[in-house]
Amino acid sequence: MPLPGYAATETAPAGALGSFAVSSPLLGNTTVAPTGCVSGDLQQFLGGDFSDPASGLVVRLVVDPLEGPAARVFDAADPFRQSVVLRRSECAVFHFSLEHTGLTINEVRDYRLSLELDCALADGTTVHGRASTTHCH
Repeated sequence: MPLPGYAATETAPAGALGSFAVSSPLLGNTTVAPTGCVSGDLQQFLGGDFSDPASGLVVRLVVDPLEGPAARVFDAADPFRQSVVLRRSECAVFHFSLEHTGLTINEVRDYRLSLELDCALADGTTVHGRASTTHCH
């Protein structure tokens, strides 16, 4: 069942918030060019989801208070089976910015969010790229 709010590398198409080149035995070889960002508040986590309806993939930033930041790339149609997790220690580059804009609507905070990744996992998965938005709500 798709998650709510999910209906969109180096060169992002018009209207995209950036792009991530993904090469994975589980997710295939594709470019994720997110066209939207959904606040993690809707799913009860600190962070946000960059979604790409064309590829069906989502790049999620989660800031865990105990484990620290992590990213997850997953298929919105099968989020629990078609998923890879990227921890900071597996990445040559793992930069993020998550800043509350001061705007809250229906108890959902709006964020300025940016994420840059250059990660390689032991199974051969690689994720490289960046995305940013001034309003992730």
